[in-house]
Amino acid sequence: MATKAILLILICLTFHPFLGCSQGLPRFNNNTDQESLLVLRSHITHDPLGVLGTWNLNSPFCNWTGITCNVTKQRVTSIDLENLGFVGTIPPHIGNLSFLSYLNLQNNSLFGSIPQEIGRLFRLRTLILGSNRIRGTIPVSLSLCSRLSYLDLSINRLEGTIPSELGALSELANVSFSTNFLTGHIPSSFANLSSLSNLVLMSNSLKGPLPEGLTGTLPTDMFTNLTSLSTLFLGGNLLSGRIPPSIGYASSLTRVDLANNSFSGQIPWLGKLPNIRILSLQSNQLVNDEPRGMDFLTSLANSPQLEVFSVAENLLTGKLPSSIGNLSRQLSLLVMNNNFFQGTLPREISNLVNVTLFAFEHNSLTGNIPSSIGTLPNLQYIFLQENRFSGKIPESLGNLTYLAEVHLSNNLLEGTIPSSFGNCQRLQLLDLSVNLLNGTIPPDIFRIPSFGKVLNLSFNSLTGSVPSDIGSLNMIQAIDFSSNRLSGGIPFTIGDCSSLMYLDMSRNSFQGTIPNSLDKLRGIEYIDISSNNLTGNIPASLESLRFLQVLNLSRNQLSGEVPTAGIFGNLTVVSVSENLKLCGGVPDLELPKCDSPREKSSGLRLRIVLIATFASIAFILASVLVFWLVSRKKDLGVHQVKEEADSLEIYPMYRQHDLKLATRNFSSECLIGEGSFGSVYKGVLNDGSVVAIKVFKMGQHGASKSFLAECEALRRIRHRNLVKIISVCSAGDFKALVLKFMPNGNLEQLLHPRSEASEVGKALGMNQRLNVAEDVASALEYLHHDCETPVVHCDLKPSNVLLDEEMSAHLTDFGLARILLRNSPNAHFSSSLGLKGSIGYMAPEYGTGAGVSTRGDVYSFGIDIVDHELKQKEWQPAYDDGIGRMLEMGLMCASKSPVERPTMREVSVMIKNVKASLSE
Repeated sequence: MATKAILLILICLTFHPFLGCSQGLPRFNNNTDQESLLVLRSHITHDPLGVLGTWNLNSPFCNWTGITCNVTKQRVTSIDLENLGFVGTIPPHIGNLSFLSYLNLQNNSLFGSIPQEIGRLFRLRTLILGSNRIRGTIPVSLSLCSRLSYLDLSINRLEGTIPSELGALSELANVSFSTNFLTGHIPSSFANLSSLSNLVLMSNSLKGPLPEGLTGTLPTDMFTNLTSLSTLFLGGNLLSGRIPPSIGYASSLTRVDLANNSFSGQIPWLGKLPNIRILSLQSNQLVNDEPRGMDFLTSLANSPQLEVFSVAENLLTGKLPSSIGNLSRQLSLLVMNNNFFQGTLPREISNLVNVTLFAFEHNSLTGNIPSSIGTLPNLQYIFLQENRFSGKIPESLGNLTYLAEVHLSNNLLEGTIPSSFGNCQRLQLLDLSVNLLNGTIPPDIFRIPSFGKVLNLSFNSLTGSVPSDIGSLNMIQAIDFSSNRLSGGIPFTIGDCSSLMYLDMSRNSFQGTIPNSLDKLRGIEYIDISSNNLTGNIPASLESLRFLQVLNLSRNQLSGEVPTAGIFGNLTVVSVSENLKLCGGVPDLELPKCDSPREKSSGLRLRIVLIATFASIAFILASVLVFWLVSRKKDLGVHQVKEEADSLEIYPMYRQHDLKLATRNFSSECLIGEGSFGSVYKGVLNDGSVVAIKVFKMGQHGASKSFLAECEALRRIRHRNLVKIISVCSAGDFKALVLKFMPNGNLEQLLHPRSEASEVGKALGMNQRLNVAEDVASALEYLHHDCETPVVHCDLKPSNVLLDEEMSAHLTDFGLARILLRNSPNAHFSSSLGLKGSIGYMAPEYGTGAGVSTRGDVYSFGIDIVDHELKQKEWQPAYDDGIGRMLEMGLMCASKSPVERPTMREVSVMIKNVKASLSE
């Protein structure tokens, strides 16, 4: 006891300004623990699950939810309140829990700072505060927690430097400060943490070289001293200097990520890493210009557990050695793209029998693509684009039964497209564009049931007609056959490609008429069939393609009257130039007038009637989703094409790497929102466009179902007041949606701004509120009444209503959405689905096991209608009646009985009537 008293005296003398010891040594007991927990409860301002309801004096505090006590002394030893949605702060009284050894508040919405008093917890072994919104600096007082072995402060908003005093924590084994705003150097004292096994500092703004003792650079034997170190994650910082040569001798290392920094110099020899599984050195400035510059690759033959190896986006040169085939047989991902490698791709790569992805794009590789690649039984992704490969595409690729994506664009490949691709029944993307390919398109590739992303054969010398089998691609989203020598008619079966969003068949020799079946492509956004030999009339049924953004029919031999309705009234969408026999259309086209109807033949009149009839019965809105074509045509190299190809825009596709670059490796600085199943980041893509990127927390229970539900719902819907999906990225356990960015945040922030985000809050006047209500009602009306099968959102609340630059509202977050059974607008799912929605907005019948219905969304819409501060912000006498009518409508929507609630179509009419009365 004397020793403990002396320790407390020393603590008070040393840290008296922030430990509050000026009144003498604190005396802690059971009552102190209870009082401290009650103070913690009072600092939690929002408890959505009602967990702290058990924290009351009617039961012993050791029985409170999340609390564990010492059995004999009844003192608090553990607090586990992870993932409960808490909002609030951590009080300094936490430091009074002197027996506390485990504190986990991860994945809540705690803000404020970490109290310095936490240094009193000298028994603390585990401190987990990750995934919150904690600001301020890392307390120096943590160094007094001498038994601390596990420290996780990741995914917060911490700033300042990492205290060097933490290097004195001799038992510290696991450290994660990732995804914060930390600056400065990595403390040199960390080189003394002999127990350290996991060091995760990625996605900060740490700079300078890795520390070297007291001189500011890491000693060459650092990794030898850190004999227990198994995980080192420093990616996404501003670190520079050389990678210490001793890393090659750190035999305990299993995972190393130094990516996205500014490391330079040679990659060291890596021959003593027997346990390494992940080694990522990508996105640095590493070189290999010495005579034995590829030894790092050869030395990895001594790492039989290696599964992931990446040196992409560096300054590496030279020829790839045949020793690449000696890498681990466990290797799954081999990533060496965006360097300056030359020579051929060694055939020995076929030794890597478990590889699922290899990426060598954007290098200067030459020669033939080795046919031995066709012997890799698990290969799924091939990235060889932007090189100088020549010769034929190996037929052996057809042996790869798991093949999902093939990227061979921008090379010098010649010969025909192998028909063996038809054997790849899991193929989703095939990009052979910008090569020297000839011959016909093999019909076999149109018989792949999984083909759901992109087929790009543009800028080759393909001939013949397009097989009618193309109609079998009912899941394909983008087709590009442009700039070839294809002929014959455009197959009528193209209309069966019901998920198609992008179609480019321009600059060929297609003949005949434009098939009427194009009007079946209800989700199509881009059609370019310009620069062909098409004849006949423009089908009036194309007027019904409501989502079309580009319709290019120019430079053909079309004739007759140009339609005027629908998209044909918008000259920014439709181009019909250089068709000399066209007439009519909207006046801005400045085409000659057509002959009067009396002068037309009866046969022509009949055709017009048939076209109009066909347009009137065309069904509404087929499948639509994502995965766009590359964002812009690449440099065409050896190909000579017309100048208009330079301005051709095509829809983008993004890989996980693209999204990491757009968000600075998902930096917390880019974080704009978090939910139960995902985090949303603001990102800037490589073309400069600003987007919102929703990354799903796949480790979270239910996240996978949420991702699939959101994709399934958004595949079926498109409306001006629904957030627009730009792309989807699904790579293994990584799932993300790329969405249109909404600069004015969400409605929750505007209606109820919190003090720490008060600068975001804006006064919403009566007219703006009515506009937002009308926008949300319009979106729900469409989902409930105008979709082919009704869609129930299931989680309508202000935080899921986003506002664009013009303050127009857009509904988002379809992770809980449900598609109702056809012909049954109130059909429901079984109660085993559990509660659907957010507490406070969820319809009461859901709590009793009732099934999902559109009336549940109506209930949610009725909540939170009136702001009591509205009179103080903006008022006109005429608003009395308007607010009264809106309040009445809200109460109707929030009726306890679902059958008493109006439909969203009726609600939309009510809102329009209120707006009309206020404008009179």
